[in-house]
Amino acid sequence: MDAPKINVTCRPASHRCHVNEKVEFLIEADTKEPLEAVISVDGEAVLEKHTVTAPARLVSSLPFPGFLRCTVTRGDEKAQCGVGVDPDQITPLIPEPPDFDRFWEEAFAELDAVPADFTMERCEGIPGYEIYRIGCANVNGLRAYAMLALPENPSGPVPLMTVFGGGEAYEAEDSFRAHPPAFEAHMGRPCAVLVYHLPPYPPEKHYADCKARHEKFLKEIGLERYVFYGLDSPRRFYLYPAILGCVRLLRETAALPVIDRENIVYCGASHGGAFGLYLCCFSGLIKAAFCGVPDFGDVGGFLAGRHPTDCRAPEFREHWRTLLYFDTAFCAKRITCPVFMGVGFVDDNCFPTWGYAIYNALRGPKFMFDKIANGHADVPPGYHEMWRIWLAKQISPGKP
Repeated sequence: MDAPKINVTCRPASHRCHVNEKVEFLIEADTKEPLEAVISVDGEAVLEKHTVTAPARLVSSLPFPGFLRCTVTRGDEKAQCGVGVDPDQITPLIPEPPDFDRFWEEAFAELDAVPADFTMERCEGIPGYEIYRIGCANVNGLRAYAMLALPENPSGPVPLMTVFGGGEAYEAEDSFRAHPPAFEAHMGRPCAVLVYHLPPYPPEKHYADCKARHEKFLKEIGLERYVFYGLDSPRRFYLYPAILGCVRLLRETAALPVIDRENIVYCGASHGGAFGLYLCCFSGLIKAAFCGVPDFGDVGGFLAGRHPTDCRAPEFREHWRTLLYFDTAFCAKRITCPVFMGVGFVDDNCFPTWGYAIYNALRGPKFMFDKIANGHADVPPGYHEMWRIWLAKQISPGKP
């Protein structure tokens, strides 16, 4: 028997309201069987539980800024609807550590004490582009890696597009070759392209080999995911060398004569959305960034039931004090370049509550795309086209 089809909508239809304003959740389904409905604060603190038969109407409200969410299930079928309650007033629950700036000043001093040992290894190219594996020395005895494409025979310095992937963010030579022509089409001109490789081992030649190589690496360090590495200490946590390594690779790449240092832009989502904020905050080189559904914002918000820390990572709840030094909302306070963000109102990975905590902290020109009916990876029509057009317009006119 097919699973029942469930749909949840809301009034107001804008998916936005004010504190203490009544919200109606309207539940429809193609079954008269009982449905379980939960109203929560963005998937964390449960406000109400109901057993209903469609069509049904539930009314709720929130006495503070945040996201109100209605989740309806029967068996494996699930439907959700989210409403932002004065989301423009959301700020991080926990203040930043008093030594946040000193921590990062000392981190970059540690990096600067390690000779860069920047390397460029030529790989098989593609028409119009030279392809390189690049690497540099990093803290904690590690190296950082990325793939780089440079246009052949440019008439002058070219813009640089920097990218960090989602998930475990590993890259390979063959998969990377698709990026330069795609970004040339998006940006309307040839660009250098830098794609970071998160794990501290070199990229594979073929993407088909990446998963097996990464599983071997995880077995070596005894973890299911690299993002859990070193959670007991901010200076051991995987983000510490990852951020420093990405900044160093960007600095070394930006120093190449072919790169127009005044036109370096960024795009990334989820894990990559967070790294865009880190690079904007710490590199001083990013002119504009698209940071879709970014991670690691308002990391202490779960303590007040505002949102889950990470629904798949209870380890983050135990070590939230480590995460404070990597909270992207605190980085946002130090960002003045233009940033385009997106949040999904029913995102179960990077929650809209922390997305708005990040967005509200940004100090420069900014734009938010509310994916009111979407979650993490799914997007409405026109979303990708919008941020690509916006990012292309951030490059100075008249440049090659």
